[in-house]
Amino acid sequence: MRDATAVVGAALVLVAAFGAVATPAAGAGVGTGAASASASGLADSHCTYPMTLTDETGTEVTIEEDPDRIAALAPSAAQILWSIGAQDEVVAMPRDYNLGYLNGTEGKTDVVQDDGTVITEAVVGSEPDLVLAPNVVPNETVQALRDSGLTVYKFESAADLEDVYAKIELYGQLTGHYDEAGQTSARMQGQVQAVRDAVSEEENPRVYFSLASGWTASENTFIGRLIEAAGGDNIAAGEINTSNGYGQLSDEVVTQKDPEWIVQNGQFGTVPKTAAFNESTAVQEGNIVRVNRNFMSQNGPRNVQPLKKMAQAFHPDVYESIDFSAVETPDPVSCPTPTPSPTATATQTATAETGDSTATPTTTPETGDTPTETPVVETTSDGGPGFTAATALVALLAGALFVRRHR
Repeated sequence: MRDATAVVGAALVLVAAFGAVATPAAGAGVGTGAASASASGLADSHCTYPMTLTDETGTEVTIEEDPDRIAALAPSAAQILWSIGAQDEVVAMPRDYNLGYLNGTEGKTDVVQDDGTVITEAVVGSEPDLVLAPNVVPNETVQALRDSGLTVYKFESAADLEDVYAKIELYGQLTGHYDEAGQTSARMQGQVQAVRDAVSEEENPRVYFSLASGWTASENTFIGRLIEAAGGDNIAAGEINTSNGYGQLSDEVVTQKDPEWIVQNGQFGTVPKTAAFNESTAVQEGNIVRVNRNFMSQNGPRNVQPLKKMAQAFHPDVYESIDFSAVETPDPVSCPTPTPSPTATATQTATAETGDSTATPTTTPETGDTPTETPVVETTSDGGPGFTAATALVALLAGALFVRRHR
């Protein structure tokens, strides 16, 4: 019974930890995730209201005016909203569900159950102007909220860090915080690039990433790409053939590839107690590092924290040479004035020439609120690294029931 409980617990841990970042589709490459599909940067659109954007469900979502009341349906949404200074507009969110690191959540309506399932009645009751649904939220839930009269935008998954940059910018566009979002995205890009540049000429150590209950992540996952950016070679690369990129490695593979580092996913990631791991270089030399599972899985600017921690462990000498206070930051994206159509321009010119006093000048977009200071990313998984496949969870739960019935 105790073993069954442990496996069920592991399954629930995976649901809780990896709720927001789906695995990219087979064959997806860099830049093929959420933001690159939905918003390739704010410069390609505008930030005036009303605005209409097509979301992950293929629905054209129209936001009539700058939303004053926002509901966030998963941890990654809340993380990004806090980072761009929109926290005061959030009226509903997951309370204490993988979000203990956020301040100022008191008084917000809790909209998820203990397993992360959205409580639709709570969302509707909070009367939001805009509901932001990361990709973990089922389409059925999104439709139910729309049937209740709410404006809901659902995000696509993020395949890599580039998608996270653009997703942050998209959040700013939807909520009227595009200046702050552009700054947050640019700051994140600068820090990530500083790490990539520092480790680019180094020899990558072999890395095993421990999720829970022996599960790991392949190279074609968000976690896999974070490991790569930190300068590590994932020993699961080419070894997992599941559609979602998550699975278990045989002892033969572990022995053959001999990990030099084991990265543990928060308190749930463990070192498998097998001879293959016990005899690995990582265990023999004590090369084990633990990262924050929320920041590893939730799409947002805090993805930088586990990236830094892994890079520091894998490449301590070059990491110490990075001055994060002086990294080169790209120019933040901004929203230009929408370009009038040729017909409209010609009509305005003709009207002005006639001396008609009713001619309307071209308007400029709203500038939004005054930018607020965004938290600086510190060194130390809605959104989540993509452990969303039902097969893995069903396998874990089925294993629990099997153990229970045969003990």
